[in-house]
Amino acid sequence: MTDSITSIEFADERRDIDAEFAHLREIMESRSFRTNSGLAGEQPYYIYDYPAVQELEVAEHTKQLANQLRTMTPKYDGDFAPQVLTLDLYDIALEILDDRHILGRVLRNEKRRHVKMSSNAHADKFLGLLDNVMGADTDQLPNTIRKHYEEAKAEGGADIVFITGIGKVYPYIRAHTLLNMLQGRIDDCPLVLFYPGTFTRSTSSGSSMSLFGCLPGDNYYRARSLREMSVQLEARSEER
Repeated sequence: MTDSITSIEFADERRDIDAEFAHLREIMESRSFRTNSGLAGEQPYYIYDYPAVQELEVAEHTKQLANQLRTMTPKYDGDFAPQVLTLDLYDIALEILDDRHILGRVLRNEKRRHVKMSSNAHADKFLGLLDNVMGADTDQLPNTIRKHYEEAKAEGGADIVFITGIGKVYPYIRAHTLLNMLQGRIDDCPLVLFYPGTFTRSTSSGSSMSLFGCLPGDNYYRARSLREMSVQLEARSEER
């Protein structure tokens, strides 16, 4: 990985977001998806990867999808319209800093500490500060997410969890690290990470996540790709 964050070049391979979100809606309206059927005890974690250049388009579609699911008409007896909890990681990061009463100090010190911008927390003093608060060695981030989940769940508002904003919090929050830390904290409902980059799975090389589609991949094998899931298989599982 190059040391300079500013050297990132975004891949511009646009896709049909309308069609892809129609596909996501069909999957998520399936009762088997929402009840974690057929996972054999595995975590119900999913990734929707998309081109980073279509971030704003995806953000709007994500809001629409959450509303469509909340207002869907159940197709089966005993089914229900799922409530979606959407958590933006940038908002979560600001909340953590504010709760620790250091947000103002962090903002004041950003210019002074950002003498060097780097994805290396040892070289970038400002990144190092954020990493000390929200990095892999602290439980602050996953515990805050769990708190929001448990509060929403208690009120019947967390049948599906959407995690957004991972591109806005790079490099002090990494997707694969976050998903690992959430293990054991959110395990009983589908969790969907909206990922501006590429998520690939293969039998030879395993699974890899590349933020923005250009950074070296991070391995993460527990999640499933929503783009690769079959709506037909979901529909057949409902009939059994």
